[in-house]
Amino acid sequence: MRALGRLFDRFSWPLYCRSYLATLGGLLAGLAGLLIAHEAGGYQALSPGWQTGLALALLAGAALLLTSVLASPRIIERWSDALSKHEVALFLMVLALPLYGLLLLLRWRR
Repeated sequence: MRALGRLFDRFSWPLYCRSYLATLGGLLAGLAGLLIAHEAGGYQALSPGWQTGLALALLAGAALLLTSVLASPRIIERWSDALSKHEVALFLMVLALPLYGLLLLLRWRR
């Protein structure tokens, strides 16, 4: 338990924002990909509305993942602030904690 306390004593807000955006992007892209893979006829068997929605979810997820990796800390904080205004964001923030802990460990070892 002491090691966990030391880990979170070094809390980094930009790094947590990166993990939040990566979690949100991974969920969007992953769920869209899962829905496409679950459809028996593939992407072509879906109605045009579903195709558009799933394509947008895949693109938004990929954009969030790329932003979480490549953007500057200032942009990361703005994006995560803009995407965390709903009550569902609390659930996503809890889901982002394991990724934050992993990123903190990787950064701490450098």
